[in-house]
Amino acid sequence: MKYKIISGRYETGSEESQTGYRQLFGEDNILYKFDLYFHWYNLVHEMGHCLVEKYGLVLSKVNEEMYVNELAVSYYRYIGENARLSELEGYLREVVGKVPSPVPEGQTFTGFFESIWGTEVLNNVMMYGYFQLNSVLEAMKNARSFEEVISDLGATLKQAELTVCKEEINSSNARIFLDSAMKNMRALGLDVPEISLELVNDPMVQCAQTVSA
Repeated sequence: MKYKIISGRYETGSEESQTGYRQLFGEDNILYKFDLYFHWYNLVHEMGHCLVEKYGLVLSKVNEEMYVNELAVSYYRYIGENARLSELEGYLREVVGKVPSPVPEGQTFTGFFESIWGTEVLNNVMMYGYFQLNSVLEAMKNARSFEEVISDLGATLKQAELTVCKEEINSSNARIFLDSAMKNMRALGLDVPEISLELVNDPMVQCAQTVSA
């Protein structure tokens, strides 16, 4: 099975889509914040979706999103990227602290988002952003080890010499960061499928999809 990660760039987005992200992340240093999230962190998040399908792990849509956030967070901790994770956490906490919770009183976070998944209610930057950013923060708070997260796939990590990609974080280097993570995970013994990367103009497009058997 082959997969493709499709990732939109902020700098090529429409004024409407850029406005949505500025509302979410704030005006200050918006391009870097966008790239730190989508062209560093989210690449491993999307790779996590590919691994979930590859290994046949069955989860609800909401729980899968929460799981691949645990995978991305724990992977970056495992390879020693604590400084960048802490930087990302600071940005996310600042955002979440300013956004009113859309979850109605009496409903749980996961229950509410399960109820609106696949509907137009979820189809905007602020609502979906609130879900994803809180899911990332929850993964950071839970602090599950990479070994434990990977065991949910039925896999066991091997000892391996890993590398940390030190390239500048931007959309032009997204492929380099993805390749580095794929190389590390394969060295650790994970059956990482072939994953291509397509950068597109619309920053609202961030997903992984199957491209062939």
